[in-house]
Amino acid sequence: MKDDHRPDPDALLAQVQREENQEKRGRLYILLGMCPGVGKTYAMLLLARQRQNDGLNVLIGVVETHGRKETAALLENLTLLPRKKIEHGGHTLEEFDLDTAIQRRPDLLLVDELAHTNAPGSRHLKRYQDVLELLDAGIDVVTTLNVQHIESQVDIVRQVTGVAVHETVPDSLLDRAHEIQLIDLSVEKLMVRLGEGKVYMGERAQAAAEGFFREGNLTALRELALRFTAERVDRDLEDIRKARRVSSPWKTNARLLVAVGPTPYSESLIRWTRRASGRHGCPWLAVWVESTRPLSDPEQDLLARGLGLARRLGAEVVHATGDDVAATLLDVARERNVSQIVVGKANRRSRWKPTLADKIIAGSGDIDVCVVRPVIGRPSNRPELRRRSFAVSNRIHEYGIAFGIIAVLTAVCWQIEHVVGYTVPALVYLLAILLAAFRIGRWPMIFMAALSALAWNFFFIPPRFTFEVRALEDVILLVMFFAVALCMGHLTTRLRTREIAERRRQIETDALLRVTQSAALAPEMGKGLSEALKIINSVIDADTALVVRKLDHSLPSVAHAASTWQPLDHELGVANWAYANKQIAGRFTDTLPQSEATWFPLQTATSVMGVLGLRLTGEATALDFIRRQAVEAFALQLALVLEKEHFIQAVSQAEVMDKSERLRRNLLDSVSHELKTPLAIIRASIEGMGTAAANPYVAEIDTATKRLQRLVDGLLQMTRLESQVVEPQMEWCDVNELVESAVKAAGDALKSHELKIEVSPDIPLIKTDQALLSQALANILHNAAVYTPGNSPVELTVRHAEQKLRLTVHDHGPGLPPGEESRVFGKFYRAAGAPAGGTGLGLSIARGFVQALGGDIAGWNHPQGGAVFEILLKAEFLAQDDGACLPDRIAQTSGT
Repeated sequence: MKDDHRPDPDALLAQVQREENQEKRGRLYILLGMCPGVGKTYAMLLLARQRQNDGLNVLIGVVETHGRKETAALLENLTLLPRKKIEHGGHTLEEFDLDTAIQRRPDLLLVDELAHTNAPGSRHLKRYQDVLELLDAGIDVVTTLNVQHIESQVDIVRQVTGVAVHETVPDSLLDRAHEIQLIDLSVEKLMVRLGEGKVYMGERAQAAAEGFFREGNLTALRELALRFTAERVDRDLEDIRKARRVSSPWKTNARLLVAVGPTPYSESLIRWTRRASGRHGCPWLAVWVESTRPLSDPEQDLLARGLGLARRLGAEVVHATGDDVAATLLDVARERNVSQIVVGKANRRSRWKPTLADKIIAGSGDIDVCVVRPVIGRPSNRPELRRRSFAVSNRIHEYGIAFGIIAVLTAVCWQIEHVVGYTVPALVYLLAILLAAFRIGRWPMIFMAALSALAWNFFFIPPRFTFEVRALEDVILLVMFFAVALCMGHLTTRLRTREIAERRRQIETDALLRVTQSAALAPEMGKGLSEALKIINSVIDADTALVVRKLDHSLPSVAHAASTWQPLDHELGVANWAYANKQIAGRFTDTLPQSEATWFPLQTATSVMGVLGLRLTGEATALDFIRRQAVEAFALQLALVLEKEHFIQAVSQAEVMDKSERLRRNLLDSVSHELKTPLAIIRASIEGMGTAAANPYVAEIDTATKRLQRLVDGLLQMTRLESQVVEPQMEWCDVNELVESAVKAAGDALKSHELKIEVSPDIPLIKTDQALLSQALANILHNAAVYTPGNSPVELTVRHAEQKLRLTVHDHGPGLPPGEESRVFGKFYRAAGAPAGGTGLGLSIARGFVQALGGDIAGWNHPQGGAVFEILLKAEFLAQDDGACLPDRIAQTSGT
């Protein structure tokens, strides 16, 4: 095999893991259209009626007919989920009832308008988040979506139509879709439908025709929808080719990198990169370079919004540090083997100062650089504007300080100028600028340097009270003074800024180290967690609540004793959601934002150990980007510490259980062997004592002996299974003989039941270990006879298809305990109210024998009552043409 055609092991492993996750989750079907009115809801309801006719349990979660009669007519005979009523602002709003939908667990759920924004008070801010929770619960969902609501297409839609779309769905959700179906309609037919009132009614239709529904807009949107669907088909075809190990002529090793900064243009660059990565089918990085310059509150909001968008669209977010942004981006690109860097095009180019794109292009080398003209993002919200005004007022305060210092120093120097001369004030001004640079910003410092130069010239350099300088040496002194003042102030401000940034990083690093040491090295886990939470509270300026999972992997009803505040029941509900969905929830998020605290899951690579709740105190009004990063780092360290403690306890318990298991196994092995010989003597003595009619005590002894014999045989068989010494002896056998042997081995328990045996007459000979399979079937028949009332029928059905043998036993007893269908196969399991005399080993032994033969066994409750156990065995059947040589084969197998 050539190396080019050899499959990538990492790719195969990723595909297997992806398929396993898809099997656990529900399937998402998206009906995509270019705009409202193309028939997405109509097609969804047609699909629902078809699936319901196929026998599926179809439930309509939410459907918007918008007054269209032909769409509303399709709702007939379909089950509608009542909507949830939410009180808000004195009004009653109706929304999709997520909790009831999960409880009812339909086979297929219809959820219209995927990009819808939920009413305030709902669990999630967006409806697509409801759909994500439904998929994680294993429910298949059919939904509708317009192309302008796809996050990566927002900028293009805004450029084409001039409309800013605020209700968007991240592309990562569409990547999870099992199927995306394009509902297409020509622009001419859509305009006809609009004129007939089938899209919007009355004045709204007229406004739509004059605004969004212009022919040019619709043509562009249709092209977007067709192109998006075509790219999706290309990716699906690529996956099929890889799955079949076909060498792809368009195979690429591309990896994209986009620079994200605290600017309103970052979101546009992120969406462009997401579209490019979708076309190439390659991964992409979103890199933020942190410099020593502190970010203002509006800049932190812009940065957090951009990085949050990148995460939602499926990017790998990378955080780097460095004052030279271009050099840092190039270093990250080379370390991560990036093939293309995406940067924004500057609106204004300086003739003297190169732009970021110019610097990256100059040092890119073999890396491609794509310069994109970005589109400004959505405007900021009002709280951000208030924070900006606060920053402006703080900057004005610094300008006032600079002006006041120069005024005071000028007055002082004016008093002593006749003694020290006019050059000393310049030195005083320089000293003041040097000291003030430690407290004020860069631009106030530049203002102070310029003001000091003007003050020195106006008040001290002759001729006074003018800005005229006559002497050449005074001109040189003034120019040199301004240059020195500017450089000293700038360097001092830069050192101060760097010192503040390094101090902040040192505080966070030191706090992270202390949290880890306190939690991991404390002799008592409770005291260690208490100390760790105190450190987090002091750094973040917040109260914390730690909820650690219990042994059954559920959350307790109260927070850990180390917590600094105890959440109420509704807050614990938010914590449970964050724990179950492995996502941040609560305040400052899109999920349950009305909560009092923000809840972070304590997630490691293997599991979620609990949740950490953060309630801000003091002057903090928002969880900015820097604080959120710090909390996520603290949460990861706590999770690792809790996981380590869990592993230590698990190892200790495993050692104890292993010792107990060895002791139990040796005891059972000894007892079963020691009882075997006395039982054989008792059986022989009973046979010599005569019949039960002559002596009634003989029957009692015989029954008890048979029960004890079954117990000993079960113990011996379980010992064989646990010792892994069961080696199937494969030979050709008749299924009818196998069934007859199993019925005989089941014993007298079946005599009080009507046994109905139905064996397919066309079953050929099967190659298996008849003794093991017969014993497994006998255990199931005996279990059915013991746990059902007398005279109730027991049905045994044998079928075969596609090289598989199915042996099904159906009794008419009380059935299996709800929720314990899989536990009945455990060792020594006995249901409540079980008759005396059993050991709880029969079904466990049956499963062990069947699995040794390469099959499996399952049990469930029949809809009409009773329990059903089915053995499914992959086996080799004798072909009909081989019948002539069958005796020779049997003889040869027996001889061997």
